[in-house]
Amino acid sequence: MEREKLSKVECRAVERHWRHLAQVWRPDVTYEEALEDWLANHAEAWRVRRQERALEKQRQEMLKHKWIESEKARCDIGKQAYIDWIKRYAADWRRWYEETEEEDSACS
Repeated sequence: MEREKLSKVECRAVERHWRHLAQVWRPDVTYEEALEDWLANHAEAWRVRRQERALEKQRQEMLKHKWIESEKARCDIGKQAYIDWIKRYAADWRRWYEETEEEDSACS
């Protein structure tokens, strides 16, 4: 996989892995070596963990929204709050999460 095919957050993960390998393996490890190692040995587990974190954080946001809207309505509005959150906030939340969830290192 080429660098251009990675998402921004994946690229940041590879860069962190590259820095780690430079400390553990040798200082002159190349980005391509780090990328190859990350893809072969770490990418799948990293992606699964990241998806699990994203889903849990999204669930927490939906629960907050349900609580707020139920308080306004003075009754539990149930699953309608989740549908409302998805329609109103899900897309923006995902964009925000993609930009802020991981360390802010450049990927060019």
